[in-house]
Amino acid sequence: MNTGSMESLFGPPSDKINISSFTESSSNLLLMTQEAEDFPSNIVDECSVIDIEASLDNAWSNPILSAHLIRNHDSKVAALHALHSNPHQKPQKSTKRSLLADNDSIPAEVVALQEKLDIVTLKSFSLKEESAHFMRTSRNSDKNILQNPTLQDVYDAIPCESKNLPSEAGLGPSGCFICVEEAVYGDSSGEGDYATKLLKLLDLLGKKYPRTMTKAATSLHETKLSSLSLRIGEPYWLIHHGNCEHFVLVDQIRLLHRSDLHSGFPLTLQIAPAILDLCRACNKIPAVISVVGDVRLGETFTNQVVDSLDQYDDVVSWINDTLSPNDAEDFTDVDLAALDQEITQLLSTLDVASEDTSAQLERAIDDISRGIPRLAYDLHFMKDGASTLQSALIGVLQRSKDAIPNETSAALDNLHHLDTIKGRMEAAREVLREAESWSTLEHEVTSLIQEKSYAKAAERLSEANKSMVVFQNTPEYDPRRALMVNLQNQLEAALSTALISAINSQDLSGCRDYYSIFSTIQRESEFRNYYYASRRAAIVSFWQNNPVADANLSSTSVPIQKFPDFLQKFYSTFLSVLNTERVAISSIFPDPASTLSQFISSTITSLQPSVSQCLSSYAAQHGESVLIHLIPVLRETEDFATGVEKVMEKVKYASSSNTSLSQTSTAEKPQSHRRRSSRMSISLRPGQHRSLSSTAGLLKAIADSSENLEWEQELFQPFLDFQTDYAALERRYLDHSLLETISSDTRDKIQASDRPRLFRERAVDVFGIAENSMARCKTFTYGYGAVGLIQALDGFFQSFIDMWTVDLQTASSNQSSVSRGSVSDNELSDLDYTAQDWSNIQLSLHFLSSARVVSDRLANFETKLRAYLGQVATLFRMAANDPLNFPIAATKGESQLLEQSTLNSTELHALLTTVEADPSVRDPPYSASLRLQTPISSPSEPLLVNARKALSTFAQTCQTSMTKTILSPLRGHLTGYASSSGWLSAGDPKVATSNNDLPVPTFSLSHSETVQRVAEGLLNLPRLFEVYADDDALAFSLETLPFVEAEMLQSLTEQTNDMPSQQSHRRRSSVYTRPNVIDSELVSSAWLISLGHTFLDYLVSDVLPAIPSLSIAGAAQLASDLEYLSNIVRALNVEHGTLEKWKAYISMDKDDGMRILNDNSGLMDPVLERVAKLRGWR
Repeated sequence: MNTGSMESLFGPPSDKINISSFTESSSNLLLMTQEAEDFPSNIVDECSVIDIEASLDNAWSNPILSAHLIRNHDSKVAALHALHSNPHQKPQKSTKRSLLADNDSIPAEVVALQEKLDIVTLKSFSLKEESAHFMRTSRNSDKNILQNPTLQDVYDAIPCESKNLPSEAGLGPSGCFICVEEAVYGDSSGEGDYATKLLKLLDLLGKKYPRTMTKAATSLHETKLSSLSLRIGEPYWLIHHGNCEHFVLVDQIRLLHRSDLHSGFPLTLQIAPAILDLCRACNKIPAVISVVGDVRLGETFTNQVVDSLDQYDDVVSWINDTLSPNDAEDFTDVDLAALDQEITQLLSTLDVASEDTSAQLERAIDDISRGIPRLAYDLHFMKDGASTLQSALIGVLQRSKDAIPNETSAALDNLHHLDTIKGRMEAAREVLREAESWSTLEHEVTSLIQEKSYAKAAERLSEANKSMVVFQNTPEYDPRRALMVNLQNQLEAALSTALISAINSQDLSGCRDYYSIFSTIQRESEFRNYYYASRRAAIVSFWQNNPVADANLSSTSVPIQKFPDFLQKFYSTFLSVLNTERVAISSIFPDPASTLSQFISSTITSLQPSVSQCLSSYAAQHGESVLIHLIPVLRETEDFATGVEKVMEKVKYASSSNTSLSQTSTAEKPQSHRRRSSRMSISLRPGQHRSLSSTAGLLKAIADSSENLEWEQELFQPFLDFQTDYAALERRYLDHSLLETISSDTRDKIQASDRPRLFRERAVDVFGIAENSMARCKTFTYGYGAVGLIQALDGFFQSFIDMWTVDLQTASSNQSSVSRGSVSDNELSDLDYTAQDWSNIQLSLHFLSSARVVSDRLANFETKLRAYLGQVATLFRMAANDPLNFPIAATKGESQLLEQSTLNSTELHALLTTVEADPSVRDPPYSASLRLQTPISSPSEPLLVNARKALSTFAQTCQTSMTKTILSPLRGHLTGYASSSGWLSAGDPKVATSNNDLPVPTFSLSHSETVQRVAEGLLNLPRLFEVYADDDALAFSLETLPFVEAEMLQSLTEQTNDMPSQQSHRRRSSVYTRPNVIDSELVSSAWLISLGHTFLDYLVSDVLPAIPSLSIAGAAQLASDLEYLSNIVRALNVEHGTLEKWKAYISMDKDDGMRILNDNSGLMDPVLERVAKLRGWR
């Protein structure tokens, strides 16, 4: 793409702008903006536009003046485009009719306005000579982004269909790169990213295309926008997913205004609808389904493999490239099973290709073999036939010459000459008649206009216009064309005042006559502009002159009202005008339905401020709770659209008898308000395709649908940006509601004993807030926002549970005393727990019980959510099969906008397909009784994954706190165990001496007193759980207990009746579904195993490594202690491998230890290495 064509799409680029420097240098401007109220009065007077406000309103309110301004602007723009198309060509007069009238026929008020405009000396900034004229294209995706995000965030914010394509099996994620000012930023800093591949490709091109780009030092993830220097209007190249390319354009760089939003970036301002793939057979209609292997589908995989083989000279290179599509350089980690599958597929493809090639070759050889003998005979036969024909023609020519006498031949030549003269004379006569007619045309038309015989003048101009084709490509064409346009302008100017008067007075007969005159002179679109501008004046005035408290409308002395209330009145007024216009339009125009649709569209687009601006201001006023305020506005708009549809049905019914339209109406379709047709295609659903019998009927239905639904798209387009951002709006409202709910919950006012109860109560409030989210999703997006709904709910529940998890982790250890409940003073009085320890244990149990209640509520809510999604899936399936009887949205136009928006994504259809295939949703119908049903286990994946993970983390935090409290006395016993002086005592404990210094052998050592107290504490743990055996909180989320493996949980599950089999292989990250009944002994066993492993892990990781050194006697004592502890924990069904290693290595003598050290010199066991240092072996 050259520079000129690039600038015609994006505009001339600016100089480089350093983002960080721009931000720093704009601090004074920011301070000036904050003190805007202190501007001097002279500056305020200089910047005021109050002096021209009245003149502007008068000019645009007058249809004659506004029509003149529009025509003048269109004429100048057309001249600029004509000059830009070929600037070196000599200017010629346009073949199209001029849009301006002569000064003689222009009304006096128009002349006065033009004189005022000519006095204005304002000029635009001039472009460079090499810059092309900027021509605005259809709107692309537009986003607002701050300077802190990285280039990766920019890429993630760009909507693209390639991101939603399902990934190929065996292939990793695709990469991307962005080229900014000759620097290529890849998706990683390695050598295999897209940036490196691009530079390698440019190097292969050689001298023909010298490389000027270099790879940037940082990747997309590391490069912030604030570190770049960008140009405004300069397109930056982006490629991802192989060959999907985009141009990223910066159209403005500005400071963040105080009225801008301060969260939710990047903000989506415009989303271009996705371009649907066309059918490869007709290349006209969007494709619905493609059949693999069909001849109309294109190249198959076999053809692609054969084509790729033709591009290689070496078969080995082709095989390597085919089997390694990701350009992997390290083949050590290749999956051999996947590689074998690829080789098998490649061999099968080559076999098929070989068979096809052999069959084609055999057919070609057979055809050639049969055709060669026949070819010689055919050539000989053709030669003989040609010779015979030549002889016959010579004979016939000679006989014809001999048969005609010379006198007859001369007479025939004279007759031919006379006939030629006659034809040329008749042509000259027609030209003279036309010249005579054109010479009197101006005088005749001017006279008829002065006599107010407008119909005759129009017929005279129509007849003259038909003869314009005679002068095509002649020097007389341009002057005659200019005369024709001038006379048409005079006729239009003469009719304009009378036309406006007839329109305002509802003179239907006069308007019909004027329409016929305008159609005769090919000015039908101008008539519609006059009519629309006059009839919509009252509606536009009502819109502008009614102040609204929460939207950006003009202020007057009328009392302030809410935007929904004003909108209801506005729509009611608009609908009454449409009911009035229904009769008038049906009487004047031959196509009343299309005309009424264009009238509605032109009225909506002429509103100032626009509906989009009002909605944006309305949303800014209501902040976080904007969603619930937008829904009534959308409902009012849908009610208005329903009323308009009824009016349109009446119009169609009234005009159904008129089956043929006039040629004038069909020859020129009005295009004055077809703004959206250039950037949005209206397509029918598959159900509508089947109702058409031919391609012509389909195209006609598409055209009719585009015209009839244009007003609906103009009406609902302002809501589309909010609907596509439904997930963020829903999440903001949920967080706002939660903040209002917990605003009174402060730690100073809440006792520790009340916190579990408060957690349950707040969970009830949270689920109550979330209950209405499904109704909001259905009302605001009609199910298209289901993916965003799940994301918002999942994040909402997760944030609520994480908040309590953090609060639990950071809670003060000074808890208030909690009643022991079932624990009596004599029952566990011998245990080493303080009153605070019992309080903490009770608090943890209560939190676990609350978490179990929240888990049940979450499962119940997920069942309702799945049922709602099942309803949405059923509605979508019925709408796809019969869109006429089962529409998704309130109107067809709104349905099409939602269908073509980014909400209709592959994630949505995958979600609905998964939910619809779930038997728990398909079998029981959705009804209010679901609220009373207990949530049952389902083999399907959970919808609220992050919420379940957060609840699992919360339960794990409670279990960790309880474990820490239970083991605190045992850990206290081991406080001075590592620094005991007994580890350094001298002597051999295996040999004792008598009074006579005689050696007396000893058999064993007794364990230390510290270990005895620890062992007693471990043996008392089962007594502790016997007291809490009836508490169901202990059985909740057993899989999150430390050191409790899934195999142990599976064994517990197999011993429990009525337990679903699918719970035996659930992942650790999800919440373990609580069984109906679990034996208390099994729960106690799981907790004892976890506590035993936790304590022994603390012993071998913190206590034993802290021992400074061991003598022989100290080692023997430690071995005795570890042996005793090992026996004790085995009684609790705990096996700890690291403890057994410590016990074995400590019990060894020096010779055995040195031998093991030498045998394991390559890979040293950490336990053995630590014991060797303690024993002094190395």
